[in-house]
Amino acid sequence: MLDRHNLRDDQKFIVETMLREPAKLIVLKMGGGKTAAALTAARHLLDMFEVNRVLVIAPKRVAKDTWPTEVANWRHTRALSVAVIAGAADTVTKKKARDAAAGGNAEITIVNRESLVWLAKFHGTPSKWPYDMVIVDESSMFKAGKQRTKRTKYKNSKGQTVVRKGGKVTRFGVLAKVRKYIKRIYLLTGTAAPNGVIDLWGQAYLLDQGKRLGETQGKFHDKWFDKNQYSHAITPKDGAEDEIMARISDIMVTLDSPKVVPDPVYIPIRVPLSRPVLRQFAEFKRTLVSEIHDVEAVTQGVLTNKLLQFANGSMYREDGSVAEVHSEKLDALDELIERAAGESVLVFYGFKFDLEAIRKRHPDAVVLNESETAVQDWNAGKIRILLAHPASCAHGLNLQYGGHIAIWYGLTWSLELFQQANARLPRPGQKHLVAIYFIIADGTTDERVLDVLQEKGVTQDRITNRVMRALTSD
Repeated sequence: MLDRHNLRDDQKFIVETMLREPAKLIVLKMGGGKTAAALTAARHLLDMFEVNRVLVIAPKRVAKDTWPTEVANWRHTRALSVAVIAGAADTVTKKKARDAAAGGNAEITIVNRESLVWLAKFHGTPSKWPYDMVIVDESSMFKAGKQRTKRTKYKNSKGQTVVRKGGKVTRFGVLAKVRKYIKRIYLLTGTAAPNGVIDLWGQAYLLDQGKRLGETQGKFHDKWFDKNQYSHAITPKDGAEDEIMARISDIMVTLDSPKVVPDPVYIPIRVPLSRPVLRQFAEFKRTLVSEIHDVEAVTQGVLTNKLLQFANGSMYREDGSVAEVHSEKLDALDELIERAAGESVLVFYGFKFDLEAIRKRHPDAVVLNESETAVQDWNAGKIRILLAHPASCAHGLNLQYGGHIAIWYGLTWSLELFQQANARLPRPGQKHLVAIYFIIADGTTDERVLDVLQEKGVTQDRITNRVMRALTSD
C-alpha cells in the first residue's frame, strides 16, 4: 500500500500546482505519475471543501482500469467514494448500473470520453452540471476544438432530404457549455501538441474560455495560421509559435520528470522486399493504380494510406476485399516472437487485415480490445502475445508488469499514438530494460513515416520546452 511520502518531487509539484491554481494544462512525460498526483490533489480539495464532486474524463480502458486501480493503491485515496461510467450499456443491468453511477453522489466520478455526451444529457441543462472540478486525462483528445459534428443529411417523415444544422454536440462542446459551472479544471497529458501549436486552441479554451487564444477556433486560425487554397494545409505564420506560447505560458506547465525507469531501446528490423514487389510499389506510387492487385487510389490522400498498407503486406480493394501483396513482415514477426523465447510480446498492428493475418499464424494471440480482462491477464503473465491497435492502448494503460518487449508490425502517422503506445511498457514497476522493435519494409512508406514522426517529435519538444519547469532549480 502506497502512501503520500511515496510521491516523487515532480508529483508533489503537480499537487501543489493544482491546489494553488484553478486551471492548468500539465504536461508530464508518459508514465510520470500524473494519475496519483491528481488524485492526491483531489483528496486535498475535497477535504478542504473547495470542491464537492470531481469528474475524471479518460480513454475507455484508462477510465475502467487505471484510475480505479490507482485510487485503491494509495492509502490516502482509497477511502474516496468512486463511480465508474465506462463501456457500452447494452443490457438492462448495465443501463441500471450506469444510471446509478451517474445519479449517485460519489466524490469522484470517472467517465470514458465517449460517454461524456451521454452524461451531460443525463444531468439535463448545463446549470444542473454537478461536477465543480474536472480532470481531463490525456487532454489532447480535446485538441480538435469542435463544438458540434459536421452537418448531416437525413430523410424526414415525408421522404424529403433535410440538412441538420450543426450536427451533434461533441465532447468538447459539452465541456464548453458547462465550463462556467466548473470551479477547477486540470488538463493532463504527455503529448499536448503532437501536430504543433495548432493543437493548443481547444485545450486553452477549456481553461480560460477563449481569453488568450480567441473565442473561436476560426479566429485563432485567421490570426496565426495560413491555409493553402489548393492543398488546404494549415501552417503557422512567421512568429506565430512564439506569440501563442507567450500567451498561454501562465496556464501551461511542462515537467521534466526524473527517470524512474531507463529509456527503452529502439531496434529497427529492416525487411527487404523482392525486386518484383518493389517495382509494383514504385508503379503504384507513380500511377495510383495497381493492376496486378486490382487496387486504385482515387486521390493522393488515399494513396498515402494504401502505400502504408502495401508496406504491411496487403491492401484493401474498393469492395472491401483484401489483396495480399507479400508476407515478409509476417515472417519477420515470427522470427522476433521465436527470439523472444517464451517471453510475452506486445504487438502493435495497423490494419484489420494485419490483425487477421497475425492471428492466422498465432491463434493463441489475444486482442486487447476484444477481452475485458486483457490488461489484468497480461500483467499476470497469462498472455504470450498481446495484439493491440495503437489507438486502443495509447493512453494511460499500465502494461509494464506483463512484459518488456514491444513490436511495431505496422506504423502510424500519428505522433501522439506513437509516443503513447511506446510508453505502455517502460513505466514505474517495470523490472527489465524495454526493447521496442520496428519492422520496416525497405524502400517503402515505412521509411518516410519514421522520418515524419521524428520531425513532429522535434516540433513538440520545442513547444513544451518553452514552459519547462526544472525541479532542480526550485
